[in-house]
Amino acid sequence: MTYAQSGHEVHRSGNGCDEDSLAPPAPVLTTRQTTWMALAAGVSVANIYYIQPLLRPLASAFHVSDSESGLLPTITMVGYALGLLLIVPVLEKAGLRRLMSWLNAGRLIALAAAATSMSYSVFAVSSALLGATSVLAQVLMPAAATMAPAGSTGKTTARITAGLFGGIVGARVLAGALDGLLGWRSVYVLSGLLTVLIHLALRRLPEPAVRTGLPYRQLLASLPPLLRQERGLRRAAVTAACGFAAFNVFWTAVTLYVTGPAHHWSTTTAGLLGLVGVVGTATVLFVGRHLDRNRHRILAVSSSAVMALALAVAGLWGTSVVALVLGALLLDSGARISNVSNQTHALRQRPEARARLNTLYMTAYFVAGSAGSAAGSLLFAHAGWTTTALVAALVAALGAAQALTTR
Repeated sequence: MTYAQSGHEVHRSGNGCDEDSLAPPAPVLTTRQTTWMALAAGVSVANIYYIQPLLRPLASAFHVSDSESGLLPTITMVGYALGLLLIVPVLEKAGLRRLMSWLNAGRLIALAAAATSMSYSVFAVSSALLGATSVLAQVLMPAAATMAPAGSTGKTTARITAGLFGGIVGARVLAGALDGLLGWRSVYVLSGLLTVLIHLALRRLPEPAVRTGLPYRQLLASLPPLLRQERGLRRAAVTAACGFAAFNVFWTAVTLYVTGPAHHWSTTTAGLLGLVGVVGTATVLFVGRHLDRNRHRILAVSSSAVMALALAVAGLWGTSVVALVLGALLLDSGARISNVSNQTHALRQRPEARARLNTLYMTAYFVAGSAGSAAGSLLFAHAGWTTTALVAALVAALGAAQALTTR
């Protein structure tokens, strides 16, 4: 008989036994392999955040305006979004090691082009390619969930998520430091070296057993039906999307707020506020074991509620530096826990389609975050800080309500 969804075939032998019973056991990740996968997730995702502190030196190097250089992060993010939609599902067809090799090779080409770019247009194209090939973390996540030791799926995905967020936090700090010491091109050279190191470390990763026999077009065409069929995926995605939208409303508006007349911070001081992400990243590591005890619902509700509280505190008492820092700290930790709990829950809905589940989940998450960024600047410009933060708190509270109604 043939199992259509997974693409696996099981044949009966003459003695009435399943041949699958003689197959080797499914591969299981070791702690060391999981650690390297977490590092790989951080190194990969850092490539879409390096550019944020480099906008002014890039504008000077390519002789373009600040507004033109300001488009480069958007171009990189568009590439990342296309990679999520078009590349991540290929994991179920091509396999982990092959897809990882393709992504690393493509990223090395993009990094080399970026490091040697002499024109804005070449750098922009390189940035788009770099974004598309930096989705390795979202390939590793479903693969790790499939190969996690029994009863440790939540712990395994939490470790990789912590590595991913560590890459986001570290990227801005590293890029700013290297630009001051060696120039902006050194950032992309170092990233290329790290990519080679990670590839060598992961070249012997085990291969997830689950594959699909669907052609590429059918694989993509299966995404909308999968979204309609999996209610658990939809609810997890909506809860996390609300939280990430609120998160981005805050971080877009708070920089404008603290560098304005209310606080008169320098941009360097404002950037240091992002270091609260270190605490949020560490927090993720402590929730993995709770996910493996079926505590997704309480984690999703409580993390969204904490985010709403943090935004209300920062909005109502925003003239206090203590309130802002406390709000940022709680918001960041809540956002990290919300993501890992909801993503782990989403990936459990249909094990044979985890790459596609992750594509749908992350696309919703990413779109909501982009909308939050846009809304943050508009709300702050037209309504001020308090209203902006309270609207974000309401969005986070909607996420908590959604999680509360999830069985």
